[in-house]
Amino acid sequence: MPSYFITGTSRGIGLAIVTELLKDPQNFVIASARNPGGSKGLSELASQYHSDRLTLVTLDTSVPGQITAAAAEAQKLLPSGLDYLINNAGVSYQNSATSTFDELDIELFEKELLFNTVPIIHILRAFKPLVLKSAEKKVLFVTSELGSIEIADARPNLANAYGVGKAALNMLARKWGAVTKDEGIISILIHPGWVDTELGNNIDAWIQERVPGLKPISTQESAKGVIKVIQEAKKQDAVPFVNYDGSVIPW
Repeated sequence: MPSYFITGTSRGIGLAIVTELLKDPQNFVIASARNPGGSKGLSELASQYHSDRLTLVTLDTSVPGQITAAAAEAQKLLPSGLDYLINNAGVSYQNSATSTFDELDIELFEKELLFNTVPIIHILRAFKPLVLKSAEKKVLFVTSELGSIEIADARPNLANAYGVGKAALNMLARKWGAVTKDEGIISILIHPGWVDTELGNNIDAWIQERVPGLKPISTQESAKGVIKVIQEAKKQDAVPFVNYDGSVIPW
């Protein structure tokens, strides 16, 4: 039975990924969130699926002790290892998604940079032994095309803080994956698309001004694409940066 551990599943893309995975009776999912009991979506799924299909775990990824505890809990549940580790938890702290660099709240910017880097390292350290024990050995980092340095000049003042944070995440994942590929771990960076979520809707005005007619995709469509990409991923010489539909995104 393929196993999945996913961060940030209380709503949005994370919840949609959990929902899609559970449609396959072969999958076992550990869904983590800061407050699983406070998520209506997770509570509904927990009422539908037995604990041998779905387990909810409390995890605030900004708290190292909770990461350690979550990894220990996963180890008890997964004697054969963790096949898929999906780093999905994300934040956007700025009051406006179109704040200029003169307008950014620097304190919040620092928090966002921290969230995209240090907690990820804690997660990778805690879960790596469990991933190495598994058959699949796959680690997914949910990022954004806004973290692409090559196309950044085509996105002026669009989620400046968010984009810089994701660029930092991209470098972290690529550096980590360059080493762990020799241990058999397959790492992937994925842009889930412009998704109809609370976070995605924050950039609606910018999109309509610059790319009129472009519409966001549903969380279900995004989740299906993300799952397809990670399930079909093969070992490569370098960590790929791809869209939810599998197309390559420039660095």
